[in-house]
Amino acid sequence: MEISELFLNVMSEFYENDSRARTFGTSTELYHSEIHMLQCIAENPELHISGLARLLGVTRGAASQTAKRLERKGMIVKESSPGDNKKIILRLTAEGQTAAKNHKAAHEKYHALISGILAGSSASQQQFLSDFLIRFEQSMKEG
Repeated sequence: MEISELFLNVMSEFYENDSRARTFGTSTELYHSEIHMLQCIAENPELHISGLARLLGVTRGAASQTAKRLERKGMIVKESSPGDNKKIILRLTAEGQTAAKNHKAAHEKYHALISGILAGSSASQQQFLSDFLIRFEQSMKEG
């Protein structure tokens, strides 16, 4: 099997696993954009929608829509900023904190899996793989 075919199979399998709605230890299904917003809020607790949109690389409108869905799902609450009543910040509810914590644990699991696979490889092999992935990602972004 060619490397390109193997790589596409791996990407497809990862996408299938990652794109399904998952609960992350809560009673609510969360999609990719939603769990990543929760993670971003957990890591940046005083952010408002505009700052969140910048960090996530999405429009303010997209961030606002995702935040509304998360609010309806009981994952976040909107509050006035302590320093500026006109600004609204987002806070995680207990359910949102659980989801963010479990999402972070899933990322740590992937990190451990990949580290284990790469443990026996040389520094030059790891550098080659890293360079390949960087170039592939750049090519994908360029279209």
